[in-house]
Order: sequence, then C-alpha cells, then structure tokens
Amino acid sequence: MISLPYQKYQLGECVINCHDMTISVGDKSVQLPAKVFEFLKLLILHAGQTVTKEQAIDEVWLGNIEVGKRGTGNAIWQLRKSLTELGIEPETYFKTITKVGYQLLITPSCIEETPDIQLRSNTKNSKTHNRYTPFLLAGIIFTLISVMFAVIELTHDSAQSNTEKLATRITNFEGVEEQAAISPDGRYMAFQWRREKRKGQLYIKDLSDQDAPLRQITMTSDRETSPTWSPDGLSLAYFRFNESGECSVHVRELITNRDNKIDTGCMSIGYLHSLEWSPDGQRLAYAKSQEDRVSVVTYRFESAGISPFTFPAAGEEDLLMSWSADSKQLVFVRSVEMKAKVFVKSLTQDAQLLVDGETMVIGLEWDQQANQIYFNALRDGSFVIEIFDMGSKKLMDFHHDDTISSLALNYGTQELYYSRHIAQEHITIRSLTDGQVHRQLASSSRDMFGQAVMSTGDILFLSNRSGTWELWLKQETDSKQLTREQGLVSIPAVSPVNNQFAIAMKPAQSLNYELFLGRLPGGKLMSLKGIDGDIRNPSFSRDGTQLYFSSNMAGKWGIYRYTLASEKVEAVVEDGKYAIEDQHGGLYYSKDNLAGIFYLPADEARESLVTDELAAGDWGSFFYHNSELYFLKRTVNEDIVVRIDAEGGEHVAFSLPALSIRNERALAIATEDRVVVSMLGINDADIYSVSLKHKI
Repeated sequence: MISLPYQKYQLGECVINCHDMTISVGDKSVQLPAKVFEFLKLLILHAGQTVTKEQAIDEVWLGNIEVGKRGTGNAIWQLRKSLTELGIEPETYFKTITKVGYQLLITPSCIEETPDIQLRSNTKNSKTHNRYTPFLLAGIIFTLISVMFAVIELTHDSAQSNTEKLATRITNFEGVEEQAAISPDGRYMAFQWRREKRKGQLYIKDLSDQDAPLRQITMTSDRETSPTWSPDGLSLAYFRFNESGECSVHVRELITNRDNKIDTGCMSIGYLHSLEWSPDGQRLAYAKSQEDRVSVVTYRFESAGISPFTFPAAGEEDLLMSWSADSKQLVFVRSVEMKAKVFVKSLTQDAQLLVDGETMVIGLEWDQQANQIYFNALRDGSFVIEIFDMGSKKLMDFHHDDTISSLALNYGTQELYYSRHIAQEHITIRSLTDGQVHRQLASSSRDMFGQAVMSTGDILFLSNRSGTWELWLKQETDSKQLTREQGLVSIPAVSPVNNQFAIAMKPAQSLNYELFLGRLPGGKLMSLKGIDGDIRNPSFSRDGTQLYFSSNMAGKWGIYRYTLASEKVEAVVEDGKYAIEDQHGGLYYSKDNLAGIFYLPADEARESLVTDELAAGDWGSFFYHNSELYFLKRTVNEDIVVRIDAEGGEHVAFSLPALSIRNERALAIATEDRVVVSMLGINDADIYSVSLKHKI
C-alpha cells in the first residue's frame, strides 16, 4: 500500500481524501476503486514526474505484469472519467507519455497539516485511549442512528419529487454500455458494450450476482445492436452489421448457441433500439430501410412472413417501437431529423398520434403493466424522461438527467433502466499537414462543431457552458455567448469573405428550424424570409453571396440555394443533406443515411460518386481547400483526414487514434493551412436505473 504523508490534498479544483478514497469538487464527489486510488496516490507522490507503467505495475499491482498492464490503462481511464463526471477537464490534470507512462500535471498541496505518522497513538497513550473507548463507541452508535433516520427522511422526501430521483449505477466498465434489455424474470440484462478500438458487442450481465462474469453472446467481429429477449428468456434477437454496414436480423438460442439469420436490410442509427420481440412470442418488430424512408415491419415466426407495419412519408424515419401487453399494438416514434412524434398503431388499424412536437427522442418503452409510455426528449438543453398515460392521455415529466438514451423496464424490480453518456468534446486547431495541435479551446463543458472566422481567426462553436446548448464565439482573450435561450441551435456556417454567419435555429414557438443570418462579433440574428420547410446545415458559397442549405420543402431532404441580395430560393440537388461549393461552382455533398460524398458540376449534369469512404454518421466532415477535397475516413484503428487532389489521387493528410474525432460535422478549414477539429475526448456511457415505485 502506497503511503502519503497527509490524508487530504488540494489538487487544482479537486479535494483528494485518502480516508474514503474520494475526489470531490464542491458538493460533488466520486469514490474510486481501491487500485485506482492507489494509482492516484502514486501520481501524487511523484507529481510533475513521469510514473512509468513498470513502476505502477511494481508498486500498485505488486509486480503482477498481466493484471498490471490492464489495470494501469483502466486506472488512468477511470481517473479521467471521474474528473469528467465532476465537470473538470482531465487533460489539465493528467498527461499520457506514449509507451512510457503518465504524469500528474498539477502540484498537490496538503489540507491536513498533521502528518499521518503523528496520528498513530503510541503505546504510552494507548491505555488512556482505551479508558474512553466505551464512551466513544456510545457516541458513534448514537450518531449513526441519528444519521440513519436523517437518511430515511431525506430518502422519503426525495421520493416525493417526480423528477429528482436517485439513479443507481448498474454498470461501470471502460467504454460505452448501451441498449439494456431485461430478461422476463428480471434477473439478466443483455446490453451492448463498446470498448476502445472495438466494435459494439452484446453481453449478458447477471443482475442478481455482482461477482458473476459477463457472458459474451457471440464471438463475431461485426457490430451487434438492439438486443431483445424472447418471452421465455431462452433466446435473444439482435441486429448484426457487417464490414460494409449491411444489417441483418438474427435470433440466438442461448442454451445451444444456435444462431439464425431471418432477414436483411434492417436499420438502426446510433444507439436507437430498433428491434422488439412481442410478448406473445409470435412476432418481431423492427426498423427496415425503404430507400428514402425507414418503416417498421413485423416478422411472424410461424410463417416466416414479413409484413409492413408503418407507412412513413419520404424523409420520415420510424426507428423506435415497443409492444403492448396483448401484442396487438405498437407504439413507435416517427422522426424527421431531430423532430419527433409518438404514435400508436394496431395490427389492423391506422396509426393514431399520441404526442407531437418533441425533440430528439432516442428511447421508448411501453410499460405493459401500468399501460404507460416512457420516452425521453430534449427539453431546454437537457434530457427528461416523460410518461404518457394511455388511459388519461396525460403527459408528465418523470426523471431528469444530463443525457438519457435506450430505455428498458425491469418488471421484477420495478425499475426503469437507461444509459447516461459522458462526453468531453473539445475543439482543437491543428496543422493540416501533420495534425499537430496549435491551439485548443479549454473548458469543463462540452464544446463542439467549431467554425473558423477567416477575417479575425476567432472560432464560432456550440457549447453547453451556460447550461443549455447555445452559440459561442471564442476570441483571442475570452469567450462570448451569442444566443440566449432564443431556441434550439444547430451547427453554424461562417462566410469565407467577411464576418457574416448563418445558422438554422428552431425558435421557441416554431414548428420548424428557420434560417438566420448574423454578423460577428455582435451576433444579432436576422431571419431570412421566403424560405419554406424545415431548414438544416447551411454553408456559404465561396464568394459569400449565397447560402446552400438542406430542406424537406419538397417532401424529401434536398439541397437548395438562397441568394442573399435577391432572396431567391432555387432547388439544386433532389437528394442531399449537406453541400459545399468548389471553385468552379460545382457542389460536393452528402446524402441522408448514406455513406459517401457526391459531386454535381455547375452545369448540373449527372452526379458522380467521389468516395464511398465518408461514413453516413460523418455527413458533414469534409471541406474544400486549395482546389482539393478533404474528408474524414475511419478505420478500426485510426481516424484519417484524407486529401483528394485535382486528379483524384488520395493522400493521408494526418491521422489520429480511432474514435478521436467527433461524428457529424467535425472538420472545418481555418487560416494558415490549419483545420478546426471537434474532438471526442472521453466517450463513456454507463447504465443506470431509477425506481418506478414512487411515480405519480
């Protein structure tokens, strides 16, 4: 055991307490596992110096090389994650020396002035100490009883709050734990676990035995998602995505390990749970791609027949669904970009609208015992789980948290499970030739989607620094908040020739996102008139006189051009999500839910595929610079910024470790051959549960 001379230390904003192995910031506290805290003590003991991996293995893991190799990496990950949970930027505390070890960058200062060695009673004083032991024990017991009643009272008060519930952590592994599915008896939880540099795989956790090892369901190298249990608890259905991104539906018999593929062409995005087994065991419901839309279909085991169930319009996606207790109805979420509606539909009747006007619904569960619908939504920059009562048709808030996804009910324990994500996105300005960092936006909040202002070198970006997602401007010496609860903001675009910027924003009372124009550094927004439909993803023409944007005004997402002087709107591309202009007036663009970058010349001749290596989730991570196209390519081991020259040759500009760069629109050209890159930082999610016993 590593000894420190003091029991409490101030480490930057953090208080390190050796008595209970905690790190605290204000009223927030995280308790560390014993070995992780020992590793932290080793770093404190050698603050400012490099602690080698070999040194850590010897002193923390007592020379056990195999355990120590894994333990050291896990310990630094756990420390970074804990600081992130406390709202602290871990990069300011810890530095990784590649292939060597780790450094604590901040010098600790003691809080308790009495050294630990002086706190130990010597033999001479031990008799005096023993004389008072009974009185001390009586006092401790009385205090514990008082505290116990106080805790009971506080717990009772907490239970009365409908949205301030105590969440219990169910998993705490390195990486992302998502898409919980609870067995019918409530004992087992199937879930997806995605570790660093690995694809998401499915595991089963025994909820009744915390010491039981996890069981991996399959041993494939493919990504696996959306587990759902058969009613008898003997099988799991799930999605499998191969190297080409093609989805297939599988059923795994857990006793025999027999695996059956029953369909292809299924569809799921992110961590959406897009597959559900009916309570009567006769059907599977799942999302399936239908060219320009995503619908729900059902598979009947008896006949192996597949039947359409929902009928969305072009551009609409039905990706979440949940069965009623009698297996005769499905509740499902219909989304267009971030907007969402909740419907219910029987096997024989048309869909009925239950809830309208929600934003970013990414979890859905039908409580078959209480006949209530749980779903999560984004409200004022934070997530809330809501309840829709099917009897009274009332909608009420149930539970708030920073991020919520993948809802699952445990009927055995009367709990609702969900995943809570920790993301420490930050923005870096890097060399376009070697990826070296020239500048970084430092913050304990989430900063992302930076866009360079060419005229000043400032960075326009999105952040939750104020508690809600707003538009910010990073200037040379400070940061300035530009929007203040004016609506839901999206990724901005900056003019290449002046200080104008454009942003699609959904004002508080509006049904759609609208296009606004602003001027920096003031940031006052002006609505652009004459544009119909729901607006997304603006970009400027190279001369700054026109805006390109995507809209569903024609019933599907296409690219449109808006001329600022004349206020004229023109359709340019029938099927497109995000577009940028080249020096010839042609357009490079991506399509919704489709990998690749396409090109349409200025004379609007036939489109061509430039590359199929831009992932669908990275739809905006490309830019045009010096007559060359740059885009983000991902492999199992690397995130690669690729340069395509004028002759079509591909070259590596620079690369970073896999999953370093955020998805969506993470790259933007800056000045002096530099690029603005939105980084992921820590990407972690744990599964939590909240009790249903005190709900209203």
